[in-house]
Amino acid sequence: MAEANLGPLAPPPPPPPPPPPFNILPQSHYFYTTRWTKRVDMAFIQALYYKAMRGQKQLSRTPNMHSLNYARGIVNGCFNWSSKYIVFKRRLERLRLRFTTFKSIIETPGVQWDRRTNFVTATDEQWNDLALGNEFVNAYRQEGEPMWKELKAIFDCGRRDEGPHEHLAISSDEGEPNDDETDNASEHSGSGGSTISD
Repeated sequence: MAEANLGPLAPPPPPPPPPPPFNILPQSHYFYTTRWTKRVDMAFIQALYYKAMRGQKQLSRTPNMHSLNYARGIVNGCFNWSSKYIVFKRRLERLRLRFTTFKSIIETPGVQWDRRTNFVTATDEQWNDLALGNEFVNAYRQEGEPMWKELKAIFDCGRRDEGPHEHLAISSDEGEPNDDETDNASEHSGSGGSTISD
């Protein structure tokens, strides 16, 4: 009986790459929602940056109500929205978290940030230590803060006493919105699983 010629055997497929030591989500997971997109975020930040460069801040180093209402008007006008002040106040709090988190990362001894490539280099141990009190640190494991120059101008007046857990003190005459006034998309906001809705 003749043997069938099967030809040369194909080499076995390469083994799959090892899984990463942690599940790295993209920055967009932390920064944006289905409604609050990158374009909306950039317009909001640019409007606040414009006011910051014109010197319209309170002594508390946060944009004042006038600046926030200006940014609200820009975003509502550009994107045909009618969102209330509280939505933008929450977004400002979110930007403050971005600023303080990234600032604490790049000020950590041993962590290096290449401004040209916008890449942060740290050991896994450093990342894990930084993320213990603030899961938002994970937003910067793949790349640095894309709007650092603007956020620094908005929130940092050169004072060194601010910490990552400092709270904003912005007053509003408007009450808390009901569910009809907010975008129901929620986002990851740090340890404890709390969410912020827009």
